[in-house]
Amino acid sequence: MPKNNSGQTLLIILLITAVILTIGLAVASYSITNIRISRYEEESARAFSAAEAGIEEALKLGAAPEGGLVDIGDITAEVVETVQGGGRDFDFAGTKFASEELANVWLVDHTEEGALDSTTHFPADGSLTVCWGDETTINDETPAIEVALLYQEAGSFKIARGAFDPKTDRGNGFDAADETGGGNCGDLAFAEDLDLVADFGLPAGTIPYALRLRLFYNTGLEPIALSASSNLPLQGKCYESKATITESNVSRKVRQCQFYESPPAVFDYVLFSTGDLVK
Repeated sequence: MPKNNSGQTLLIILLITAVILTIGLAVASYSITNIRISRYEEESARAFSAAEAGIEEALKLGAAPEGGLVDIGDITAEVVETVQGGGRDFDFAGTKFASEELANVWLVDHTEEGALDSTTHFPADGSLTVCWGDETTINDETPAIEVALLYQEAGSFKIARGAFDPKTDRGNGFDAADETGGGNCGDLAFAEDLDLVADFGLPAGTIPYALRLRLFYNTGLEPIALSASSNLPLQGKCYESKATITESNVSRKVRQCQFYESPPAVFDYVLFSTGDLVK
């Protein structure tokens, strides 16, 4: 074979070898990356499942487990409990609400078993500021709010209502909201100051049971918060569970709130009588 041909053959072989090696390295790198991604997803799923198991254990116990730790196989979930309510400010743990979705605030205490305990309650002559909404710009999607106060008078349960709208030209008969400039209850757009005696006409000796709040007109989820003249009763608990895979340091966190149960929204619009109905 001529020398020039043998040199070309060697060059071709080297080029082919280089191409094959490049493809092989690319395939190997791709495979290693996929393996890492698959392993990360698997460990992420394990950590998430362990964090969820920590939440489930807390919900079952009604409190964070002893020591705040829950072992799930070879993974340990750390569970932290946060009491909701009990102070003058309450924001439903950051929950946001759709239009006509019920937001319930208890004004009476609960026993350890979760039953109502009306021996301790928010004062009937107290006052509250109800705040709502993210955006101070007023348009057709600006939320209005209905406030219903459930109270007990002389053994009978009654409801008093008020409705407030920052957009005053809707013609719905709602009262204008007190504050529409933002900065309410911290950073919310609108607010209404409510005196239980002056605004709801509560007579002496009544027991306020619950404040029932509903937004209207909003197309998205909007926040609601309260600021009160006295401490509000406890409203429930939130649990945050974090689980970490030690070898890879993959960590996942789950948060779940459990507020005290309340009557459904339709309760506020139903007339109930223990006697016979007569037409």
